[in-house]
Amino acid sequence: MSLRDFAGKERRSNVGNKLFGVDISKLIKDNIGPGVNDATLIKVTPGTRTPGQLTGGTQPTTVTHACRGFLDVLTRNRVDDTLTEEGDVLIALLGDTIDGGAVVPAPGDRVTILGTTYNIVIVNVDPAQAVYSCQSRSE
Repeated sequence: MSLRDFAGKERRSNVGNKLFGVDISKLIKDNIGPGVNDATLIKVTPGTRTPGQLTGGTQPTTVTHACRGFLDVLTRNRVDDTLTEEGDVLIALLGDTIDGGAVVPAPGDRVTILGTTYNIVIVNVDPAQAVYSCQSRSE
């Protein structure tokens, strides 16, 4: 799977990138992780249609991954533009807390944090793959 970082550069998923020889993703997980909220990333994989029932829809499967992160509000000047709607939130997930950095959030996945489940709309990641910023909407 590939993502775009904040500069719009295409990135492939792997366990955190070292910057200047420093594993920033691990430092954030170890030092900030204990102080933020528990969360659950729900990866959604599209299913297939049942033969003979073309209008029956697909049966997507889900896999849950424990992680850590925090919830933030989107600034007012970003609301109601072409991609942001009233009520959207920003969920920051610490990359190395999602199965050791092996799982990457993507649009269409869901996140449960502070008792509410949100649908991920857009995902951005920093160059160290330490924090995934997920623009999300409540279900």
